[in-house]
Parts: sequence; structure tokens; C-alpha cells
Amino acid sequence: MPPNKKTYYLISFVEGGIVMGAELLGAKMLAPFFGSSLYVWATVLAVTLGGLAGGYFIGGILSYKSKNKNILFYILLIAAGFTSLMPFISKIVLQLVNSDMLLFSIVVSTTIFLLPPVFLMGMVSPLVIKEVTHNIEEAGKVAGSIYAISTVGGILSTFLFGFYIIPNFGLSIPCIFSGILLSVIPIVMLVKKEKSVVLFIILLFSVCTYKALRKNTTSDIKILYEKEGLLGQLLVADYPNYDSKGKVISYNRMLFSNRICQTYYSKSADSNIYLPYVKKLVSLTEGIPKGSNALILGLGGGSIANELIKKNYQVDAVELDKRVVLAAKEYFELNKNVNTYIDDARHYIKSCSKKYDVIIFDVFKGEENPTHIITEESISEVKKILNKNGKIIVNSNGYWEEEIGLGTQSIAQTILSAGFQIAVFPTSNEPSQRNILMLASNGLLPLNDSLLTLALSLKNMKGIVLKDDFPILDILNYKANKAWRTGYINNSIAYFQKSNIPLFN
Repeated sequence: MPPNKKTYYLISFVEGGIVMGAELLGAKMLAPFFGSSLYVWATVLAVTLGGLAGGYFIGGILSYKSKNKNILFYILLIAAGFTSLMPFISKIVLQLVNSDMLLFSIVVSTTIFLLPPVFLMGMVSPLVIKEVTHNIEEAGKVAGSIYAISTVGGILSTFLFGFYIIPNFGLSIPCIFSGILLSVIPIVMLVKKEKSVVLFIILLFSVCTYKALRKNTTSDIKILYEKEGLLGQLLVADYPNYDSKGKVISYNRMLFSNRICQTYYSKSADSNIYLPYVKKLVSLTEGIPKGSNALILGLGGGSIANELIKKNYQVDAVELDKRVVLAAKEYFELNKNVNTYIDDARHYIKSCSKKYDVIIFDVFKGEENPTHIITEESISEVKKILNKNGKIIVNSNGYWEEEIGLGTQSIAQTILSAGFQIAVFPTSNEPSQRNILMLASNGLLPLNDSLLTLALSLKNMKGIVLKDDFPILDILNYKANKAWRTGYINNSIAYFQKSNIPLFN
């Protein structure tokens, strides 16, 4: 029995939902390797729209040239197969990309594993319109209904994948079950006529599911926590230390955001060991009375918060991603006296009525600084919650000189423009291995001779003032972010791959 209109409308609804699911899943698959910068999202959006446009065009041609009444169902089955294969194809592709040509690699990788399924799904709507339209007078109404139903499916799917499916089930299993869902109607329609095709598709889904569920990782690296979510992939791992004979003698614990280290934690006999910038940053709070209020924007594993608690500060920490707070408490011994708030840093600044003596911007996400938090307007808003002699400390990447340092210089220029005095300190001499810390105050900065010697020169800065209506920090920081990401691709990410630890689950 041929399908009725409701069946075709259901196909449109499911197809629209799977397209948006594939787009979100594709972006998250890129994140552990390339991050989640503006360039990654721009590429994913462009490939998705390009695939749909090409699919609409070819689907329109097939709708009046093809005589095969089952062409729609074959296309759906092939699209379902490519959707289920996305996690496996992407892992293979990402192992082969050239990290020295970052933008080119992002575009090529995305095209290879995301374009085929969205292109095929783009062909669906014109073919459905053909099947549902019975006379020329109703063509416009039918086309509008089909695209509206498909769009509604996409809207609901975006919320479902973004807020529930990806955070709870990762990436591989949702891809496979998206393919299964897309194939249900065509399998039902073809089961009597094309048994061999149906059996092949079922076998494909079975193999994909088996490979996704099978755990065969053997490595000295211990993965303690891994979850996809709001800011991409969050991972906690114990890295091994070896003796001269190659035997594991101890572990260092690390928190990774999209496979870039956010927190390093190791216990020694007399103290905790953190990333080099932590102790340097905390030292810049000297001179603030004990018991003062401190605000940290960006918690990470809680290294800075714990060190400030040791100095008797009253510490509030704002973190956008609740997974980070949970990880800090469970895996990095976050002090119970740290007050944590799940909120956007800019929103917290605007809505807060409390006054602080020191406000620390440590909002790195992977290699990226969120563009809306470091603007002239945002820094001006900070003044409202900063006590008269309070300090601001901003953590940024380690590049300062030449064009690669333009983003960092622009942050400094923006702080100056907001009316603060500022001094800039590198944590070491090697730009690719260091952080740059900016110390700012409403009044004078009384720096001792040793600090003055360490400070970078503010003369001849070429940075521009960052504003809300011109959010270009990602663009200014492109070369720095690329260098930072490339370094991790060639080191820790490569080490994960050599240890047979997949980019995502």
C-alpha cells in the first residue's frame, strides 16, 4: 500500500530534526581536535547550508526526472547510513589532517564527514513535495507546509540534542540512533521489495552500534570523567609519570576543555603543584587585606580559588558550565568554602550587588577568550562591583609582540580605555609556553622593583579597544589561538591518539 500524506509529513519532520542533530553532533566532533571557535562554527554552518542547498537542487531535478517511485526511500536509507557513520569517519579523518593548515583542515574534515548526510537529506523535501502535490494549484501550499514541518522538527531537535541527548549520551550513540530513526519508514516501505538492501542497512547499524559500545582502550592514561555539554568536551585524566625503566610511578591529574589543559594538579610532599600561572596570579593579589572578597570568573579545576582560600579571602567563583563545578569538587579537591555560581560571567557582573576587592578574569575556554566578557562596556560594568582600591587581574595567552599578540594587546588597551591603570606580566619568556597576566586598578599601581622589572612595556601597543558592537577578539586572536591549538594537536592530542583513546565517545 502506498504511503499517505501523513507519512510524508512525518518523513519531513524527522528529516528536519536529524539535519539539525547532525549539525550539532558534527560541531562537537570537531571540538576535541579543533576547539569550538568562531571558525569551527562558521565552517559547520557553511557546510550544512551548502549541503542542503545542493540537496535541494539535485532533489528538485530528481523529482521530475526520476521514474523510480522508491527513490525517496533509497535516498533516506543512504542518508541514514552516512549519519550513523559520522563518528567513525570523523575519527579517521581527524587522524589524517595537517595541523599546520588549520583552517583548511577544518573545512576539509567537516566536508568529508558532514556534507554527505546533509546533502542527501536536502534532497528529501523536493521529493516529498512531488509525492504530496496532486495539482499545480496546491503546489505553493504543499511546499510551504513541508518546509514548515521540517523546520519545526529542526527546532525541536536542536533543543533536544543541545540540552539532553548530547550531554547524556555523547556523540556516537546519538549518531547511530539518528540513522536508525531516519531509516524506519523507508525500511517499512521497502522490506517486501528490497530485502537485500534492508538487511544490509540493518547489518550496518548493528556493526556501528557494536563498535560504539565496545570498550577496547588500553592505556596508562586513566580517564576519570568525560562528558559532552555546553562548552564542548570536558575530560579529567590522570597522566602517568614513568621511571627510567618505563614503569608508572605516579600520576598528574589534568582537566581538559576540548583537549586543552585547563587545570594541572599534583600533590608533592609539602604542597600542591599547579600550572605555573596560578602561583604568579595569586602573588599579584599581595597588598589586599586578609578576609577581603575575591571574585573568580571562570572556575576551572579550582586551583586559584583554593590558593586564595589559603590566604583567607572570601571567594566567590562564577562558572558557566555546571560540569566544571562538579569536576572541581569531585576530582580537584575544591575547598568547601568557595561559593560557586552557575552563571555567565557578564550576566553575573551586571546583576551582582556585592562589592569585591579583587576580580579575576580566568575565562579561557580551551584556547579561546569569550568575546563578550572582555569589552570596554563589560570592564566599565566591573567598576560598579569593585571596591575603591580593588584590583582586576586578567589571564590571557602568552603572545604579546607582533601581529600574533594583537588580541592580548587589545585586551590591555580595552582595560586602559575603561579608565584603569594597568601592568602586564608574562609567566615565562617563551610565548608558546606561558600566560600573560594583566593587573589593573582604579588608582595607582604601587609595584615593587622586582615586579617593575618583570612587567612588559606598554609603549607602542597596536591593540584596539574592544566593544560590544564590534566583537572581534576571536579574529584578533586567530594566530595566537591557532598556535596554541596546533601545539596541543601535536602534543597532548597526539599522545591521546597514540594511547588509543578516542576523541569522543
